[in-house]
Amino acid sequence: MKGVLFLTVIIFVQFINGCSNSPSPINYGEDNCEYCLMLITDPKYGSELMTDKGKIYKFDSVECLAAYSFKNDPLNNWTKWVTDFYNPNNLINLKSAYFLKSQKLRSPMGLNLSAFSKGDHLQTIRNEFGGTKISWIELAKYVSEEWDEN
Repeated sequence: MKGVLFLTVIIFVQFINGCSNSPSPINYGEDNCEYCLMLITDPKYGSELMTDKGKIYKFDSVECLAAYSFKNDPLNNWTKWVTDFYNPNNLINLKSAYFLKSQKLRSPMGLNLSAFSKGDHLQTIRNEFGGTKISWIELAKYVSEEWDEN
């Protein structure tokens, strides 16, 4: 009986670990963007999306994440992470991110968008490079208009 209980606990733990809501590390220089298919190379700009079934898609920029989401997740139900520009290689939940559009910060896909985990970090970079703070909704609309994703 103890063996069956032990086996049940092991299976349950494996199931819970498989259902993690954590981002998967981006392998810069190895992973390709799901949207544009380019190699993901810049650790200040990568992003990820997890579907409700746990499938993870990786992107080389927040622009590609927004365009992919616009087409495939119009109700915005899937979990999304963006790289904190201020702390490269650090993925943060999109819901808590702050976004900057700055012509002096060239992002991989050319729309000059970056994400930050803290408002004061965004302001520090904005003071140095200029730009406009925007919301996720404004960012997604901007990408849609610029890339004619309608």
